[in-house]
Amino acid sequence: MIKIAIGPVLFDWGRAALKTFYRRMALESQADILYLGEVVCSKRQGLSLEDVEELAREIQPTGKELVLSTLGLVMSDAEQEDLHRLKDLAIALDLKLEANDMAGIGVAEGHKLVAGPHVNVYNPQTLDFLQEVGVTRMVFPVELPEASIRGIVSAPRANPVEFELFAHGKLPLTFSARCYTARAFKLSKTNCQYKCGDFPDGMITRTQEGEGLLTMNGIQTMSEKVHTLIADVPRLTPLGIDIVRISPQSRHMPEIVAIWRQTLDGNLDPAEALTRLAGYNGDEPFCNGYFHGQPGMAFHRA
Repeated sequence: MIKIAIGPVLFDWGRAALKTFYRRMALESQADILYLGEVVCSKRQGLSLEDVEELAREIQPTGKELVLSTLGLVMSDAEQEDLHRLKDLAIALDLKLEANDMAGIGVAEGHKLVAGPHVNVYNPQTLDFLQEVGVTRMVFPVELPEASIRGIVSAPRANPVEFELFAHGKLPLTFSARCYTARAFKLSKTNCQYKCGDFPDGMITRTQEGEGLLTMNGIQTMSEKVHTLIADVPRLTPLGIDIVRISPQSRHMPEIVAIWRQTLDGNLDPAEALTRLAGYNGDEPFCNGYFHGQPGMAFHRA
């Protein structure tokens, strides 16, 4: 059975909202795995390390697997120190650590590691190396097409590894040392006034013709459209996928997870599931182009 993971919250929701979200997902959602931790910007840190530990101890008795996630771009000594502290907490609580860049893998080498979607694993040889330093699960980079995923999954290897696929949510594309959201308000990164908090699902950028192009989320660039592979569910089990990741959005998460669970279990037709998800997406178009070897913003109906 393919498991469902709720990825780390990529937006700035604030401490109270983040705590409420994780408690709801632990108690109300049909997800099997929860990722917890700041991935985008260390200035946000809506949850302190003490908050993370408190939530982890609350969630563990629910039976859901909890994974601690690291920053996608480590740029300072303070962020490096936070990375070490997060690794120590993961070890103390016996939790996996999702490393979202090679700094995280270097710090936590030998511990139970997840290679996040921002670690560039494009071939079986790279995965073989990562397994040697402790990686037991990898999340495929979001731009990989199905053919490349199949090549990595089917390659022979000495030790088993879990394969996780980013299956629903705005695609996390890149990080930058600059903060796009601060720049949009003519603010410096050091005096950003936490403008990200005004955009719970990111800030849409548009072309001169007014069409949606990308989503700005602090230092992160994301897709403007919500990516979904719900119509491709029949292809995922033969492909060898163990886990699908649903990336958090500010509304309708329990309902979205429930639709995915029903579809993965064969109790809901993928076409009907797509229609229901569209209703929770404000009837905005989805995208899934990368999976089908097309431009990422395209949508291919299975």
